[in-house]
Order: sequence, then C-alpha cells, then structure tokens
Amino acid sequence: MVHDTVKVGCEGGEPVTASGNGRTVRVGTNTDDVRRRNLSSVLTLVHRHRALSRAELTRHTGLSRSTTKDLVEELAARGLVDESPASAVSQVGRPSPIVRPGRRMLAVAVTPEVDAVTVGLVAMGGAVLQVVRCPTDQIPTAQRTVEIAAEVVAGIRRALPDGQTVTAIGAAVPGLVHGRQSVVQLAPNLDWHDVELGEMLSTATGLPASAANDANVGATAEHLFGNHHDADHLIYVNGGPSGIGAGFVVGGGLLEGAAGYAGELGHTFTGGGQLCHCGSIGCLETEVTQAPLAGLLAELDGGAGPDRLTAHSHAERDVLSRQARALAIALGNAVNMLNPSLIVLGGFLRVFPAYAAAVLRDELTRRSMGAPRGMVRVVPATLGADTLLIGAAELAFAPVLADPGRI
Repeated sequence: MVHDTVKVGCEGGEPVTASGNGRTVRVGTNTDDVRRRNLSSVLTLVHRHRALSRAELTRHTGLSRSTTKDLVEELAARGLVDESPASAVSQVGRPSPIVRPGRRMLAVAVTPEVDAVTVGLVAMGGAVLQVVRCPTDQIPTAQRTVEIAAEVVAGIRRALPDGQTVTAIGAAVPGLVHGRQSVVQLAPNLDWHDVELGEMLSTATGLPASAANDANVGATAEHLFGNHHDADHLIYVNGGPSGIGAGFVVGGGLLEGAAGYAGELGHTFTGGGQLCHCGSIGCLETEVTQAPLAGLLAELDGGAGPDRLTAHSHAERDVLSRQARALAIALGNAVNMLNPSLIVLGGFLRVFPAYAAAVLRDELTRRSMGAPRGMVRVVPATLGADTLLIGAAELAFAPVLADPGRI
C-alpha cells in the first residue's frame, strides 16, 4: 500500500525525511508546516487502513508515542477520527487504543452513465453510507446530470444529523477528463464535449467539486481499499454501460499521463470492424459490451457460481467466449507494455474470471510475452458496485487528508 511508512515528523528541531515511490523529500522545520504534515500522515494512515492502534501509528510514522497521542487527540477533537479502547486479549503490556476514521466529514460521489446517474454518500475509510441511483429515459446531458446530483445532494444534506457535513463532491466520468481542471474533454458514449463538470457541480451545490476518469478512480479505490492493496503494479479495468476504461497503478502511484487521459483501453484495436462512438473502428468496447452479459452479471451478484453457466444456451456461451478472447487481446497488450503483477476486472467485466477464466487465460497466454505473463494474476474487483463511488470520494477527501487543520 502507498505510504505504509511515512516519516514526516520533525521532533527536537531536526527535519525528518519522507520517502515514497523511490523519492526522498526533505521536510522543512517550520513548526506549523511540520504539524500539518504530521496530522496529514496520521489521518491518511487511519483513512487507508480503516483501523490502526496508536502503537501501529507510532511505528508507521516514526514519531514518538507522545507526539502520536497529541496528533490523534487533535484529529479526534476535529471529528476526523474516533478512538476506542483496545481489547486486552492476547496482548502483552498496556493495550493501545484503536483509531478509526470519524464520521463527521462526508463526501458525495457522482457517477454518470448512459442509463442513469448514481449519487453516493461516502465516509472516510471508504465506507459507502447511502446510494441513490436515478435512471434516465435517455442519455443524460451534463446539465441534467448536474441537476440530478444537486437535487440528491440537497436531500442528503437536509437529512444529515447535527455534527455531520459534506466536505466536497467527486465525480467519476467514463471519458477523457483533464484532471487538474475537472473538464470532461470527451465522453464519447455520453456525447459530452468540453464540459466543465467540476465548476458546474460546484455552482449548483455550493460545494467544492472535482472530476476524474472513472477507471482512474476505480484503480485508486481498489489499490487503497480492495483486497489487492499490496500490489504496487496494478491495472484496473472497468466495464460499464458507457464503455471500458483502465487505470494504471505503477510503482504505487496512479499513471495518469500529461493531462489525465491515460488508460483508454476500451479504445485500443482488437481486430473487429465495428464503428465506435469515438469515431474509430474495431475498438475493444465495440467487441466487449455489457448488454449480452447482463444475465450472467445479475446471477454473479446474486451469488451464483461458475457451474451455473451450464444452464445457459450454447449461443450465450459463445458470446461469453468471444468477448473473453477480445478482452484478452487488449489485456495482453497492456501486460507487454506495463508488466503488472495484477489485473483487476471491475464492473460487468467481473463475469469473465467467474465464468470464462480458462478462455481468458488461454488467450492471454497467446497474446502476451512469457516473462511478464508469468508474473500477472487476473482477478475480479473486490469492492463490487461501490468501487467507483469510493474512488470518486477520494477526490473529495484529498484536501482534508492533505491539511486536516483546515477543518
């Protein structure tokens, strides 16, 4: 996991170096700056681990026990963490209190698709508290998406108990999103062009808002909170009604490209001849689509196992195998280029490791080089339908994690 060890304290007037992703950064000695960094590090660790003892925080940060205690108490006073007594079972010495993310600061996540706009309320630690899915009769425009989101957000805020507040909004969009500007340059399946989504959401709700590519935020969510958080070289591939995209985690960090446009795996050529919404021909997402797999996905989410596939028709099995082979072509290219240790399939793509693992594996073997292929595992996403909501919420929580003292 990123930042499992983050030494950023400055005790005794001596600056401490912070290392991450192969880089070493010299931390300044300004007292306020050091405390801000230390608060950020402790809150980030609690947020990403979901529960840590004070002793574990001391070990992860390299700070003294007294400094860790002071930082935790300040974060607790701000409502950002909660402390509870530790169980004394199987412990030697004095039990260390357990620190968990607080529920004061909440984030709203927005995910537009071709058939619905989903709005989620998410707490720190990646806990999804509420999900409102608003189906649409037609592909939602950006303006309609903002209107739906604003209406749901207003209802959420009215219902919140005293002491809880929404800090910001994060949106996960199936398309090219300029990360620093939160501008959707192109979402081909939504037919959005140059949409200033972050600004539109902020104007409509009065809350800070930002947007990013859906697969990128999905990769972030799986990397930080999924069962595969120990993989620092990971490809997350998301499949939804609006197409297919990928997020790349390389060396523990998200590979976004110059403007945040990296990862459009759905628009790589896989040999077909169909015209894509993007204007090209033979894109992966023209070959691998959700509609024919909807029944399998529903069964998978309902707890059906791989043996259930035998009850399906020969035609359905053919569709599944054909799509699995097309997906494997794209994944093989990604394996050859990026040498990941893990490929996580999310959204409707989860049906392939469940129902077509052998076809996927055999075709991937044909389409990738032996050395990198031998290092990679292909697994389903573990966060399920909440993946994009959790990832989008990270956009909203980023300023709080960077500077908890601003709360």
